[in-house]
Amino acid sequence: MKRRDPGAIALRIPLLKPWRAFEQLDELSDAECQAVIRDALLNAPPWLDRVPWILCGHVAVAWGAGWAIADEYFPLRRYVPIPSDPALAILQLAVTTVIAGALVWFLARDAMLYWCIRRYLARASCPKCHQPLHGLPVQSIGAEPDPANQFVRCPECGKKIRLLEVGLTPRDLIPLEQRRVDPSFGGKRVASPGTRRSGAEAD
Repeated sequence: MKRRDPGAIALRIPLLKPWRAFEQLDELSDAECQAVIRDALLNAPPWLDRVPWILCGHVAVAWGAGWAIADEYFPLRRYVPIPSDPALAILQLAVTTVIAGALVWFLARDAMLYWCIRRYLARASCPKCHQPLHGLPVQSIGAEPDPANQFVRCPECGKKIRLLEVGLTPRDLIPLEQRRVDPSFGGKRVASPGTRRSGAEAD
């Protein structure tokens, strides 16, 4: 079996949909990808979602203070169109600070999503050879269905991997495209004309 390195899955860099960088998600709709992202964020460190805001705040402060100090000690007005009116100059600085902070927030947010999704997709991999374990049958030691005794065997290197030890569940081994739920599942069933006619005759 050909080995597939999960560390080399993020090769495409879309601008608006970060999840489209992963070919494993190509067969999923955007709504299904959002569900994968939610699972990936749940398995990420709890402090990670604060990183974009922290970077945004640092960049906003550094941008505003940097331009103010540079304008004080360097002849910036020769090269940058800064208004001579102090009120307009402050307004320009405020607008550019917001733009710079927002740009850094979006970039950091996308980088965080890339990392979370990549980490989530690589979870179900052999810790020894990094072979994906999706679709492998879950085996168990003993007659009792004890989760601590559930394991899979890597088809590449033969390593026995206990699911509980690596933080996996049998659901994590199901390929993503097989986790789909029919959109009509749980909805109200519409009776066909033949069914309605049979019901009316019975009445």
